[in-house]
Amino acid sequence: MKNNRGMTLVEVLVAMAIVFIIFLGMSSAGLVVLDQNIKNSQRDEAVNVAEKEMEEARNIPFATIADNNHIVYRQIRGMNVGYTVARTVANPNGTTPATDPNNRRVTINVTWNRIENQQTKTYNHTVLTIVRLR
Repeated sequence: MKNNRGMTLVEVLVAMAIVFIIFLGMSSAGLVVLDQNIKNSQRDEAVNVAEKEMEEARNIPFATIADNNHIVYRQIRGMNVGYTVARTVANPNGTTPATDPNNRRVTINVTWNRIENQQTKTYNHTVLTIVRLR
């Protein structure tokens, strides 16, 4: 135990450089995780918007259900995200509603944009149901 001098300056600098490199790798991984988490939050909110719009479409009187387009804004982690909602009404086989007076195929398509790698990407979520005359 004659060598109780402690660590030299070079050893401390090497240790700090190794720790710095490790933290750099962890911070970039953390940014990727954060970005994916925000992307998942936006997708989950799009699913919620589609479910709400589908529930509203089911509660509309059968005779007045029609195509509709509008934008829904939601707050996600301090960002105001716009979801474009398009409701399309057709016969179950895809023809115009006049040929089948008792059934309607209602399609809700929710679209939103997201900037990834300095480019705007468009995502969408679609739900479909059959509404019948009661």
